[in-house]
Amino acid sequence: MACRVPFPRTVVGALLVTAGALRAQSTPTAPPTGAPVAARDWSDRLKAIPLHEGWPLILTLSGQARWREEFMRAYNVGTLRDDYGFTRLMVGADVQAGHPKRLHGRVLAELRDAQALSRTLPGGTRTTDGDRHDIQNLYADLGYGRSYVRYGRQEVSLNRERLVGVPDWANTRRGSEGTRAQLVRGRLVLEGTDIRPMIVRLDRGNRPDSTARLRTVSLGSAPGAARFARGLPTQWNGYWYEQTIRTSSSLTRRLTTGARTLWQRGTPAASRLVTSVELEGALQRGHAGARELHAWFWVAETQLQWRRVRGTPSLALGLEKASSDRPATPGNEAFAVLYPAAHQHGGFADVIGRPNVTEVHAITTWDPMPSVSLRGAWYRFDRRRLDDGVYNKQNALFRAASGSTARHVADEVDLTAAWKATTHLRVLVGGATVLPGAFLTSTPGGAHVEHWGYLGTTFAF
Repeated sequence: MACRVPFPRTVVGALLVTAGALRAQSTPTAPPTGAPVAARDWSDRLKAIPLHEGWPLILTLSGQARWREEFMRAYNVGTLRDDYGFTRLMVGADVQAGHPKRLHGRVLAELRDAQALSRTLPGGTRTTDGDRHDIQNLYADLGYGRSYVRYGRQEVSLNRERLVGVPDWANTRRGSEGTRAQLVRGRLVLEGTDIRPMIVRLDRGNRPDSTARLRTVSLGSAPGAARFARGLPTQWNGYWYEQTIRTSSSLTRRLTTGARTLWQRGTPAASRLVTSVELEGALQRGHAGARELHAWFWVAETQLQWRRVRGTPSLALGLEKASSDRPATPGNEAFAVLYPAAHQHGGFADVIGRPNVTEVHAITTWDPMPSVSLRGAWYRFDRRRLDDGVYNKQNALFRAASGSTARHVADEVDLTAAWKATTHLRVLVGGATVLPGAFLTSTPGGAHVEHWGYLGTTFAF
């Protein structure tokens, strides 16, 4: 058991350790296969290292050391409080052969060590917090141009990661094992996956979950491709996700069919104001044991970015709704998230989930200096149906309806800042306040104002 360290002492110690160049890798980025990178920084010597003079064989090394201290007051709007920390070290090696526009291959290996320090909130060190000495990625690619087939342990993120993503905020990052294939033809991309999520075992080797499987197929616009015609979406994607979960007593088969489109007006290079409108929605069908599944969700968001104003400020306004369970019916109508990057959606405090909620949000960003990024967000959560409660981001019931007629669940305000101190070192600070609404304060258990904050550093190359 790690001993508790006072907050100021932990901050100073972590800053000194990070400045001492602990290093590993978060998400390795593939370098271009070809000539080595001209050295402008010490880390450039670790990128695109030629391994063979006669034909293209390139090695790239990368790494990350991350530390974060958090404080929590009124955890999940209750009475618990805590101060705790996280550390994560990652190191990766990426070997590529061939030419990126023709036949090429790749092997990537990445190791991770994640720890939680002194967390005493429910769950202690959770599987999202700690995982000692394990493999994050280990896969091989074979491709031609932008098309490829990949097999092995890997991270899979799709679309805006509302349904399938990799939450980097989680100390262990979500992993999976299986196959992913992508075929790019002109402006179109066809993609499919057949994977099993990894089970994180704190002090033992991780393994794929033999009881759970995710298969996906999607068709959409290729990244960076021009739209087919004026008036059509800048980006679009249709998808089909099949999730199966088997236990000794039941089988869940959840089919999620949906689409996402993005219209954009103006270009970052030439326009004073760039505007966009994004729409995404999905239906869920299938069964969970003997219960039939009938669920849905949709989100609409518009964003404005002022390109000619210092710091290119932006403002996003969004509305999201998801179906709820109806106790009077035999089926299950609560929309179930699959494997999302939950921290990126619905507020950084991670209190209120998607089912049975109408969410309104406003998010603004501003970079007052090239090295400083600021973000502020406001969320309002209301119940859609009064005969169902609200859920957390893991699909579990957070607060039962208990006969309440109140709709307002909570408001949340997030404020975050990031400072790029050097080429490799970033300092991050931020927090969130959750203000309980009439539903949480009037139902059994009551509610308190929750305050959560963090301070951290990331050293990466």
